[in-house]
Amino acid sequence: MAMTLMEKAAMENAATENAAAADSTVESTTAASAVERGAGVAVWLQIEQILAAEIAAQGFGEDGRLPSEAELAKRFSVNRHTIRRAMLGLAARGFVSVEQGRGTFVQPAAIDYSIGRRTRFTENLRDTSAEITHEVLVACKIKADPVVAQALKLRSGTAVYQIDTVHSADGVPLSCARSWFPATRFPDMPETLRRLGSTTAALAEFGVNDYTRQSSRIGSVLPDAETARRLGINRQQPTLVVENIDADLDGVPVKYGITHFAGDRVQLLVEPDKDVAARKP
Repeated sequence: MAMTLMEKAAMENAATENAAAADSTVESTTAASAVERGAGVAVWLQIEQILAAEIAAQGFGEDGRLPSEAELAKRFSVNRHTIRRAMLGLAARGFVSVEQGRGTFVQPAAIDYSIGRRTRFTENLRDTSAEITHEVLVACKIKADPVVAQALKLRSGTAVYQIDTVHSADGVPLSCARSWFPATRFPDMPETLRRLGSTTAALAEFGVNDYTRQSSRIGSVLPDAETARRLGINRQQPTLVVENIDADLDGVPVKYGITHFAGDRVQLLVEPDKDVAARKP
């Protein structure tokens, strides 16, 4: 579960206090000697603490990119497995994010994502300066299995559209989702969603001008390979999972979905009484 901004700030303050003792900067030539073998503290944990202090001291430049595992292994005179364990510790504490194919980066403050009576991705991020994108990855018409049928109040085997999407902010994936829509009520939903780039706008085109969140079940899991790839994260980084049902104002379900959020990029804020007017992006 992602830490709160207050908790993260407290960690960063603590790390800053240790920075002088660690006497570490990215360019330091004496950093390797800061690791004390046989001191009673695991080497990987010492490296984690040193890097945390450097992050607090803003020692990794404007892009926040950390050196590669190989570079850090050479710097600290350890094997890459030790570096990998230190990185996983930093990721678990919210200091860094590991982006597959790009490297490891200092993690900026997580974005608050509100879950309330009306939950809209674009509305949640409208007040940020980020460029929000919505991409349809895969779409197909299938027969609803018992779980999907029950959520949408349909008979098992009824035709539904299964649509996989990813939402990003400034090109960084925040969430990926698999959603199901009744195919009879929403013909050509995949094409409409691709064209409009918004679930709210797509539903409005089919006459559903407003809808509300009927239920949200929140959990945390380790992602499978495909989810990790879509979010650009390491499989050891937990995702926040929201299983949700949206219904029209007559209480008829219009969408059932399961959304995975990158746990180090998003904080879920549950506000059951929040009633944000639906607006097209």
